[in-house]
Amino acid sequence: MISALVLSPSLAAGKSLPRAPEAVARSLGALVRAAVEGILRDVTIIGPEGEGLATLADHAGCEFIETASAQKGLSQGLERMRGDIAFIIEGGYAPPSGFTEEAGDILREAALFRGALLRRAPHSLLTRLAPALARPVGALVAPSALAGAAPRDLADVIRRAKIRRTLNLPALRLV
Repeated sequence: MISALVLSPSLAAGKSLPRAPEAVARSLGALVRAAVEGILRDVTIIGPEGEGLATLADHAGCEFIETASAQKGLSQGLERMRGDIAFIIEGGYAPPSGFTEEAGDILREAALFRGALLRRAPHSLLTRLAPALARPVGALVAPSALAGAAPRDLADVIRRAKIRRTLNLPALRLV
């Protein structure tokens, strides 16, 4: 099963963003199907104090890690996860409906799985022409690929785990 870590966009911005709770809530909403179908085991929201994310986590039945830095939050989240694979996603993005099937396929190959990127859906001429240039906004990663690492952010997770594979479906920007 998969453990999801949803990062507040405020962590990347370095300041509190007014729509951060909405971004996180929309990302959580997109993960409901995966939870219902038994692919997603647990979800942890990672974000700073004072955004109302603790209340959101309580209402959604998630854990909440309050931190001012993504590095501390990711370290704690990876330690607490109960699933076999971590799904780290930036708040404000959502995997499309086919994500559940693709994640299920990945779980079947868990012994050989190292990681896979979730890229943002093409949003400019350049990313429409070359979708591989779209920015990664999520990653499925085997915890063994991050053993002993304390990644600073999503990009660092991707670098440290040496993820080269990309999921077939792009993430949609919601907020």
